[in-house]
Amino acid sequence: MGLGLQSIKLYLELYQRGFFRDINSVIDMGSQELMMKQVDFESLIRTAGISNYNRDNFTPWNWPEQPRCSSKPFFEMLGVKKYSCIDINSEHGAISIDLNSPLKDTALYGQYDLVTDHGTCEHVFNVSEAYRTMHRLCKSHGIIVISQGVSNTNGYYLFDLAFFEGIAAANNYKILFCSYDIYLKSLTAAGSEMHFPIPLSRELLDAIDWSKTTAIGITYVLQKQSDADFQYPYQDDYISQSQGHYGYVIQFLPDPPSRTYIPLRDNPMDSVPAKDLAKTLIKKIVAKIRRCSLDA
Repeated sequence: MGLGLQSIKLYLELYQRGFFRDINSVIDMGSQELMMKQVDFESLIRTAGISNYNRDNFTPWNWPEQPRCSSKPFFEMLGVKKYSCIDINSEHGAISIDLNSPLKDTALYGQYDLVTDHGTCEHVFNVSEAYRTMHRLCKSHGIIVISQGVSNTNGYYLFDLAFFEGIAAANNYKILFCSYDIYLKSLTAAGSEMHFPIPLSRELLDAIDWSKTTAIGITYVLQKQSDADFQYPYQDDYISQSQGHYGYVIQFLPDPPSRTYIPLRDNPMDSVPAKDLAKTLIKKIVAKIRRCSLDA
C-alpha cells in the first residue's frame, strides 16, 4: 500500500491547479508509504517548483526495504495541517479501525478535505463498507482519490470503470480526473517502478504490449457535493431509478476538465405532478369542445 511515482505526479498536478488551497486535512485508508527511490521523488518535487522540501523530514527512506517513509510529510509539505490514516495494524500512528465494519466514531464524520485509497480497500472483504467509510470521512465538497488494480493485484477484488462510475452516479460525485495506470517492467535509472496514466479506453488497453507490463491500475479523483449519506449504486433500472441516476448522461465541465451526472427519467412526463397533468388535460378538452361548438 503506498504512493508510487504516478500518484505523486497526480497530487503535484492537483497542487499546481490550486486544489490544495482548500485541503487542510487528509486521511489515508491504510498506513500509506512513499514507494519509490528518494532521488526520483526529489526530481518530481523540483519539477513541480516546490520550494519548502526538507530532506530531513522524510526519514527513514529505505524503500523498497523497511522501514519506509510515511506519506505524512509529503502531504504536510503541500500545506496539510492535519494528517491521519486508518489501518488495523496501527503503523505510522494509524487509527486502528477494522474497515470491514461500519465506522462507529461519528466524531470522524465529515472531518477531512481529502480521503485517499491507494491499494487498501481491495484488501477489505466487505469492500462496500470501506467505501462508505471513505464517503463519511470526507467533508462536503472534499476530494476522494481512489487508485486500485484492474489486473495482477494481490487483494480480494479487481476494479474497473463501471464500479467508479456507479459510485459517482449514485452519490452525485463530480469526477475531476480518471485514468488507467500502466505499470511497466522497466525501471527508472534509480530503480523506481515506472507507471503512466492513459485515458479510460479499452482500445488503448488492447494496443498495449502486456508482456512489458506488470499490472494495470485505475485511478479516480472524485469530489463529494453534499452531506448526504452514502448510497449504494445499482445497475440498470433496479432501484437506481429511485436514486435519481437511471438513464444518466455525462455533462462535461470545462474548468477544470471534469464531469458530473445529470439525472434523466425514463419518461419525461414522470417529472410532472399528476395534478398539473389533470389540469392541462381538462383545459385541452374544454378548448376542443368550444372549437367544436363554434364550428357547428
